Amino acid sequence: MAELLDVFVGRQPIFDKEMQLFAYELLFRGNQQDNHAVILGGDSASAQVMLNAFGDIGLQDVVGEHKAFINFTEGLLNPEYQSFFPRKHIVIEVLEDVKVTPQLIHSLKQLRDKGFTIALDDYVFNPELEVLEDFADIIKVDIMEVGAKALIQHTAKLKAKGIRLLAEKVETSNQFEYCKKLGFDYFQGYFFAKPKIIQGKRLPTNQLSVVNLLSSVYDPDIDMRKLSELISRDVTLSQKLLKFASGTSRGNHAVTSIHDAVMRFGLERLKSWTSMLVLSGVDDKPVELFKTALTRAKFCELVGAKIRDYSIDTYFTVGLFSSLDAVMDSDMKELLDKLSLSDEVKNALLNFEGSLGKTMKAVCGIEHGLTDFDPPGELSATEMSSLYLQAMQFAESVEM
Repeated sequence: MAELLDVFVGRQPIFDKEMQLFAYELLFRGNQQDNHAVILGGDSASAQVMLNAFGDIGLQDVVGEHKAFINFTEGLLNPEYQSFFPRKHIVIEVLEDVKVTPQLIHSLKQLRDKGFTIALDDYVFNPELEVLEDFADIIKVDIMEVGAKALIQHTAKLKAKGIRLLAEKVETSNQFEYCKKLGFDYFQGYFFAKPKIIQGKRLPTNQLSVVNLLSSVYDPDIDMRKLSELISRDVTLSQKLLKFASGTSRGNHAVTSIHDAVMRFGLERLKSWTSMLVLSGVDDKPVELFKTALTRAKFCELVGAKIRDYSIDTYFTVGLFSSLDAVMDSDMKELLDKLSLSDEVKNALLNFEGSLGKTMKAVCGIEHGLTDFDPPGELSATEMSSLYLQAMQFAESVEM
């Protein structure tokens, strides 16, 4: 049974029409050779993997107050396993390759009667699965596999049944807007993290000041007074920085100014926290984008603490800046050219080079539910899964 502990856990956000976070889909993988759903020694093993993954940290610390979408094998839908899962916090995803049997129908009916929310996963309108629509609260439609005509036709039919629709593999803002017009309720994909192509235009003034601030923080010859002045010019950043400083002050030593807060933190601490504050100060992006950046940053930091070839601050920076292009709506290379970062950090972000890049590739792979990457520092799947869960818990604990 020892191999059951070797499990990757990934997390993908699901948004509503207003781009507010609705839920997460949790992805489980059994080992580095298997990129499919975990099936280790049967369905009971799958259940044990899930329980092991959340036994120490807890489901709520991974997804917060949001629901967790979890893929269920046919066996896990049986009544004997149903008590494993909290019905208020999970959405049961019925996989697209299930066989419709009287036992399956009976299990789904029992789950509905017990108050579970049921979703059909990767739905492509297969007539053989149509009977399952009667038990579905949510249907996840793979928009890359369904043609435009079929999408329009079936969307209208399902909406008439009162079923909520979730568009999967939404990769562009145009796809998001189109699916929203068709009546989709939820959206999953990486369109929110795709940078827009800005050609022949300069960055807006407020974003340019953000880049200047980031550049100053990582400038080896930075003057702390200049850094304080840069932060002071932005009311939002100043407020966030002072709030954080006040919350971490001890005794009666109140923070008296931005410069006071800067000097108390020290440059190394500010490199990480100012970067986070800068990212979270961009108001036209979903909060989940910043949580993704924080999760990556913390994961990289935790890996760095084990590998010890670079400082943990360097690892944290690589993870934090990995979403910079999406936040700033610009090309990553152009942004990095404006920052006084080391070549090792830049090469990790641009080309996944070195141990920093290998760590970055690992966390991106875990997010997508992949396992075909070289583990950084020869860490085991169990260790990386545990570190990722800790990183998710950290990101959830940070108030945006």
